[in-house]
Order: sequence, then structure tokens, then C-alpha cells
Amino acid sequence: MKCRATKLGFTLIELLITISLIVVLVSILTIALGAARTAAQVAETQSRLSALKQATVRFKEDVGYYPAVLDTNRNLATLPAFPSPTSGTPQQMYRYQAQDWYSITSPAEYLIGYGNQDQDGYGRIPGSQPNDPDYIEMPRFGFRHPGMDGVWRATDVFAGAGAGSVIDRSPSTRGMLFGPYLEVENEQMFGRIMHDTNGEPLRDPVTRNIKVFYPGDPELAALTIAEQQALPMVIVDTWGNPIRYYRAMYPNPADPTLPLSGIARTFPQSNSYDRPTLSDYFVLRPSEFESNKALDGTLPDFREGLGQANGDRSTTFELQAGQFAFFSAGPDQQMNAFIRSDAFGLPDNDGEYATDESNKDNLVEVGP
Repeated sequence: MKCRATKLGFTLIELLITISLIVVLVSILTIALGAARTAAQVAETQSRLSALKQATVRFKEDVGYYPAVLDTNRNLATLPAFPSPTSGTPQQMYRYQAQDWYSITSPAEYLIGYGNQDQDGYGRIPGSQPNDPDYIEMPRFGFRHPGMDGVWRATDVFAGAGAGSVIDRSPSTRGMLFGPYLEVENEQMFGRIMHDTNGEPLRDPVTRNIKVFYPGDPELAALTIAEQQALPMVIVDTWGNPIRYYRAMYPNPADPTLPLSGIARTFPQSNSYDRPTLSDYFVLRPSEFESNKALDGTLPDFREGLGQANGDRSTTFELQAGQFAFFSAGPDQQMNAFIRSDAFGLPDNDGEYATDESNKDNLVEVGP
């Protein structure tokens, strides 16, 4: 009597089918995990933007005005002047220059108060000894009132050079302590930026975004403690990019005859006292609008080209009325500052720096 041999194992076809199913399942799982991770990063960044908004409101309640706009070296940034007449080449220049009037250093400067006593009136000066008056002012964050000019008298020609730079500050070291207004949850929420020999911030060679350095990075480890503390601090989103701070107009100077020093330099005079509005910053405008939420602003973007006076004026009531905003470029870490709804093929949106729907995932938190 013959016995039929029992077949053990899988055939080649069965193995290939099984492997294919595993690959498909792993791919689906990877995509799902990636989407969940991105959603978590977006939620965390939105939470940070909301916290910055609330902190800025509390800052104004205490100090009396919203934070000034500082450049990447913590100096007072120059406000683009709205032209008169309000058309032609002067307006074209304002439209272009206004897109760069924001700050990545103001949030940490005013909402955390990490500067030393020479910079914001509170904190230990590097090199202080135990018997020095400022020695006990560490490691706590905080600052003393930024003064009438918002930059600790850095524009006051009677206190110093009056140029608005961080080395021109002459803060009071007495009086009420303000801040910090932002609770720092972990050390990855903020970092330091460095500059090249031309004074420009170092950038990532791939993303072209400003590079942020954290404790433990070899670039920081090569510096002394005093040198590290002198580097500008920025607050970042969950992708490690500095969060931008935009604001509307400065208060009008009480006396228009004041010279361009002191408070008049910080809150410069303008031919149009409703400029800038948050709508002037095209990157803050939504890429897509909810039904019946769009309205026409006064300034067109550069959708028709950088040399054209026409463009898309679409904006929102929140941007028309808001006083400040915080911005993150979102998961793709890209943005187009000149075209609200960017797409390949639009005039002057070509070449190496062309973008396609990069503004679609921008995250914006508008203040009151």
C-alpha cells in the first residue's frame, strides 16, 4: 500500500503573495503613522502659537503696548514707510519691503526676558562675582519695563547713541519685574541663532530656513558661556523653525514735531496712520477661504508679477482688524511671502525658488 507524501511549507507563489501583503500592510501603517505624527506636530505648533498670543496680550496689559519688531541681531527693525502718493513705484517698494517686516527674536526677548541686566534691566551679567549686585538675578527669566521707546531707551540719544541697537540700551535696573509671560515646557521650544561674517543668520543649506542651535550642538559647545548667552534666542515650532511675529502699526507719536530720536524713532511717523495692517503681510492671508469669509484689502499681492501694480487683494476681517500675529510655515516648512495662493507657472514664481501651494499648510494665530 502506497502512502501519499504530505506537502510541507509554502509554495513560491504563496510566499510571494504573503510578502506582498506584508509590504502593503507596512506601507499603510507607515503612512498612517506619518499622518498621525504630522497631525500631532500641527496641534503642538498651534498650541504654541496660541500660548504666544495669550502671552502677548498679558504683556500689553502690563507694559502698555505690544512688543516692538526686532531684527535677527535684536536691534530695532526699520519700519517701511507707506508712500505718498499711494500709487506707482513708491507703493510697489512698500508692498515688497513690508513682507520682511517681522521678527523672530521679539517673542523670546519680550515674552521670556532672557537678556542680562545690561540688556533688559534684569539678569546676571556674564563675569559677575558673588559680591556684585546683579549676581543674585539668575537663573530666573524676566525684565524691567522697556521704557517709552519699547527697547530700553536704545533710541534715546540722551541715554546713548540712540541708534536702536542692543548695545545702545540703557535700561533701569530698579523697579517692578515683568514676565516671563510664556511658560517654557521643554528646551526644544527655543534655541539660539548664529550669524556669518556679513551679519546674516546662518541657514540650512537644504531648506534655506534659518538654522537654530540647541544646547549640546557642537557649534555652541565651541563657544564660551558668555558667547552662548550673547546669541539671540528664538522660539521655534515643532519642526525646529523660528516662529515669526508680525504686528500692525506702532502708536502715533504724541508730538509730530519730535525729531527722529527717542519715541518718534521707535514709533515712526507715517503718511498713512492705518499702515501697516496685518493684511499687508501676504503670507498671513489664507490660501483658501471659508464661504463668505473673504473681503478685499487695500494692497494687492504679487500674483501678476513683482513689477505689476495689480494682484490678489483677498484677505479676512481678522487680519484687517488684528493687532499682531504669529506665523509658522507648517509641515512643509515652506512659504511664499509674495503670492497668497502660490502655484507653479505664475509670473515671477519660477526657477530654483518657485513654490507650489506652499502656503496651504501655513499656521497663523491672529491677536485681538
